[in-house]
Amino acid sequence: MNMERAWIPAGVSPAERRRLFSIWIRTGRIPTHRDDGVELKFNPWHDPRDGRFTSGPGGEAAARDGPSERVGEGGGGAGEGGGVVRSDGVYRPGEPGPTLIPIGAPEPPETRGGNIRAFEDPMTLDELPILRDTPAGALLAPLDGFLNITGPGAEIRTALMRAQADKILADIKALDPNFVYQSFQFPSTEAGQRRLIDDLRFNRAVVMMRVKGDLGPLRVEAVRTMQQIADDAYVDGSARLAASALPVRLHEREALGNFIDQEVRRGLRRRFNAAGVVTSGGAQIAVNRREYLSEGSGFRIPDLRIGDVFFDVSLSEKRMSDSQVRQFFEGRSRPSAVVIVRPQQEGGSYIIRRAK
Repeated sequence: MNMERAWIPAGVSPAERRRLFSIWIRTGRIPTHRDDGVELKFNPWHDPRDGRFTSGPGGEAAARDGPSERVGEGGGGAGEGGGVVRSDGVYRPGEPGPTLIPIGAPEPPETRGGNIRAFEDPMTLDELPILRDTPAGALLAPLDGFLNITGPGAEIRTALMRAQADKILADIKALDPNFVYQSFQFPSTEAGQRRLIDDLRFNRAVVMMRVKGDLGPLRVEAVRTMQQIADDAYVDGSARLAASALPVRLHEREALGNFIDQEVRRGLRRRFNAAGVVTSGGAQIAVNRREYLSEGSGFRIPDLRIGDVFFDVSLSEKRMSDSQVRQFFEGRSRPSAVVIVRPQQEGGSYIIRRAK
């Protein structure tokens, strides 16, 4: 099933297709239009009594939550003068226009600026949604929410995931016709589909770096990769601590932080190596390499550098006033920003930008 054909009208430009898809990603609503321009919402898995998502046709939502609300003219119910039922949001010829209700995934956290471009990909760090400014820096919205397909049934979700994977692969082929993906057996599980899309997205960012010299998308994919590994390592490391299976020298928090650092660095090297990117230093990419101070009297070691942006994993909150961050900015590389990657369990990641 081609999902774009299912819900995007024919003749729509590629830019408009991306805009419509980004609306769906952001809100869980699939916009469609009648001939008169009225925008409607189609929801293939719903309880027609209240429009809520279910586990299948006629699922459990209504039985659990009671009958659907009816809105009568002048406030009366359906039995009091034939009120209008809040419908499933599907327009049917010959019927009055339905009273629409929001259907689908919940709204994401409010982000600064309301920039819908931030939900399209590939993106740059400047386009990432910001939850709020904190004393430490600009707090990023959770990156796993960009493809948080929780509403549709399994069949619809798989079709959307496949369409997204096909789009990313087409983007890569447009830049590099000789690109060959090692395996494109589309996974049957949601977790496998997400891993495939993450890998394709990372490969697209690498190709954009090589062909166009654009490091922006790769920085975003680096944050996404580091965040995922850090979150998983936090859970794993905490379990190891509880089982006394993690070496502790000074205290448990230091041990957990060291474990997460090591897991993130190993994961980054695997991801870059699989994409054929050298990470031993040089002009563009460096994983866990020395960055010398401007006066030549020492060095700091960020977990990752991509161009003029540093990335560092931390359990604790780090600010510009901290010596490590301050020396990052004062070093020879003169970074434009430092991204502090913290596990979501500790508050999430944020960006510290160079003061203008």
